[in-house]
Amino acid sequence: MNIAIRADASAAIGLGHLKRCLSLAQALRAQGAAVTLAWREIDLDCAPLIEAAGVSSVRIAAGRVSGELIDVRDFLAAVPAAERIVVDHYALGERWHRVARGHSDAKLAAIDDIADRELAVDWLIDPNFSADPAAKFAGLIGPDTQLLAGPHYALLAPAYAAAPRCVVHEAVRSIGIFMGGTDAANASLLALRALRGRLGFRGAIEIATTSGNPNLAALREAAACDTDTRITLDQGDLAAFFARHDLQLGAGGGATWERCCIGAPTLAVIVADNQRPVLLPLQTMGVLRVLAEEPLDEAAIAAAARELIEHPALRRSLSERSRALVDGRGAQRVATALLASRAERRAVPKPARIPSGDRPMYPSAEGLS
Repeated sequence: MNIAIRADASAAIGLGHLKRCLSLAQALRAQGAAVTLAWREIDLDCAPLIEAAGVSSVRIAAGRVSGELIDVRDFLAAVPAAERIVVDHYALGERWHRVARGHSDAKLAAIDDIADRELAVDWLIDPNFSADPAAKFAGLIGPDTQLLAGPHYALLAPAYAAAPRCVVHEAVRSIGIFMGGTDAANASLLALRALRGRLGFRGAIEIATTSGNPNLAALREAAACDTDTRITLDQGDLAAFFARHDLQLGAGGGATWERCCIGAPTLAVIVADNQRPVLLPLQTMGVLRVLAEEPLDEAAIAAAARELIEHPALRRSLSERSRALVDGRGAQRVATALLASRAERRAVPKPARIPSGDRPMYPSAEGLS
């Protein structure tokens, strides 16, 4: 089966859309599909990241999306005939979907988590937690749209399913910081200053980021003055990074589910408005701690980190609950659903509801490997 995926990345957008689409592409390829990813070069060269994932790709006209009709025209001209089309883009909605459907026989899937526009698709994939996904997208999707919603369908790279999990120690010996692939807000440097200057933490600190980070020079300068701080650049996946530190500081987004899968005790910070409705319920469920103050400041980071450092039982509880929420096989489940015929759709398992405050429990993943 030929499948085409449409996603972008930029300093402003970040790498999250592209990375979760690459994870899905790898899962689809593992189940026998041929996959092509179409992307626009905005201000980042994404080719090395895509090539490292082993996914075929095509660049469509450079620059930001200037309109849905122009974008879908460029997309259809660039990709081979597809039987499935997957779109992961906040700027593309129903008009794009209907034109794509009208010019091909493909069935369509959208990856979306903000529910702010109509979507004319056969499948809607929302990896984020919501107490009532159907209500979230009410009036935005058709009655025949299959909803694949919740962390059960988190689109993680293949490495996460079998990656070593975090072991919680009594003492916090090291801290990992990952504020997204581009970190336009320079939250990594703010967190480093909070841990060193405000909190006085003297253990090792590792900052994961990418070459697309516009603040990389400032980060490198700060790390050069601190022998116990190092920068890890352009990792294909962060599973080992999340496992090797006793505490993680990180922004919301797709990395939230990666940390959960590894069981990394996490202090999450909100760096975009759409992260708030995702992270705050996870705090209520005891999955992670959230720093929701705006604007973000060093004193707040230091105080929240101190609480986690001084309470190993709290870190252990966060680790256990987060691991129960995500098993790292969500991309496999989505791939199975997209490749299934209409008659087989009913066999795709749906996640159980998570009562507020209770330990998340999901159906067995048996048979989905």
